[in-house]
Amino acid sequence: MEDFFATVADRWPAGREDYHWHVLPGTELVRERLARPYRELTDRPGLVPVGAEYLHVTVQHLAPVTEIASGELAEITALVRDRCAGIAPFAVTAGRAEAWETSVVCALRPGYLLGTLWQVTTSAARDVTGSRFGVVPPVYHPHMALAYAVAHVDNEPMRAWISDCDAAEVALPVTRLVLVAQQHDRREITFRIIEEIPLAGDAP
Repeated sequence: MEDFFATVADRWPAGREDYHWHVLPGTELVRERLARPYRELTDRPGLVPVGAEYLHVTVQHLAPVTEIASGELAEITALVRDRCAGIAPFAVTAGRAEAWETSVVCALRPGYLLGTLWQVTTSAARDVTGSRFGVVPPVYHPHMALAYAVAHVDNEPMRAWISDCDAAEVALPVTRLVLVAQQHDRREITFRIIEEIPLAGDAP
């Protein structure tokens, strides 16, 4: 496992706020059901656990805050709100933790449900800004990071610990999209909430 923040430094430098669309499942739920069972794993040297208040599912990394005019942001948000009015709340399952290349993550399934939200946000951004910022991520695979590597970490002892861990999978409610202004300091990701948009469609 290698330093996560080194991999994003060119496109997202430390200290710069960028707009992101997130799903935030709820602090208490993720603290008790996800963060706590893996604390022994995520507290290892070379890893920085994500604080419960900042645990998130990234839907889209939109653009630097300074590069989107307030009118453009208002248009994007209005389009997202309009399209979310037809999407009903749903739940996804956070699988058991895995040691990925740069972080400890729980993959989320079924991916297509969150993929619908990715399509909503990326299409709204394209409708307003064209191809100015591209699509990030270009291929969507939803997950929640529990800790980020800030140095080289040997994956094998981590995978052995995970194989002996009895932590359960967790159902996460998805009831809204959240627009945040997000930054990092090469150790932690933090954000401030800009807008919350409910999924307002009727359940089937």
